[in-house]
Amino acid sequence: MTPASILFHDIDGVLFGDYAGEFQLRPGVKSWLAWAHKHFEVIWLTSWESDKIKTLLSLLSCEKFQSLPELPPFRHANWTNCENKVVWLEQAVPKLKGREWFWIDDEIETFTPAIQQAGLSRERCIQSNPLGQDELLVLQSTLAARLEWMNTNRSPTASNEEAA
Repeated sequence: MTPASILFHDIDGVLFGDYAGEFQLRPGVKSWLAWAHKHFEVIWLTSWESDKIKTLLSLLSCEKFQSLPELPPFRHANWTNCENKVVWLEQAVPKLKGREWFWIDDEIETFTPAIQQAGLSRERCIQSNPLGQDELLVLQSTLAARLEWMNTNRSPTASNEEAA
């Protein structure tokens, strides 16, 4: 079985957005996280510290009258020793050994020159709009379409080295 694609996931500007005059969690964030964890191995690529991400995820998964559900596996990229996230990704992608990956962040457009210079596929780097309440639905649609395209265009013996 092919391992799940990796989703490098930012928080501010992705899970949180600016709408209705406030910077706040977007509607549907719990559904988004369930979908993302079902289709990807999520690795948090954010400036948030691990304990704060875990706290947020725990709060989002709590239900008033239920016991705490099992949280999905937690992985956090320690990129802060690098100049920026692109530098970290440039070092990380070869270690994936051809495994499929995507990165969602609200600063992709800012990083585009560095992404191109690093030789990373811009198609794998998905810009999140930091404004508006429906961005998680847009991201889900975009990622679902890219996963479908990958699955229909991947030969069983392909080495998928274009990711590196």
